Amino acid sequence: MTDWKEYPALDWAKIFKSMRKPALVFDTRNCLDAGALKKVGFRVLNVGK
Repeated sequence: MTDWKEYPALDWAKIFKSMRKPALVFDTRNCLDAGALKKVGFRVLNVGK
């Protein structure tokens, strides 16, 4: 994943609904709001934190 501005602007709730569960997000650039993603239902793994 890159730290492009498009990634935080994605519709993460819609993405979560379309994924198999458990749904994981690997944020290798620490550019996403992990708290917001966890509220949607994602398991968020930050690399380097």
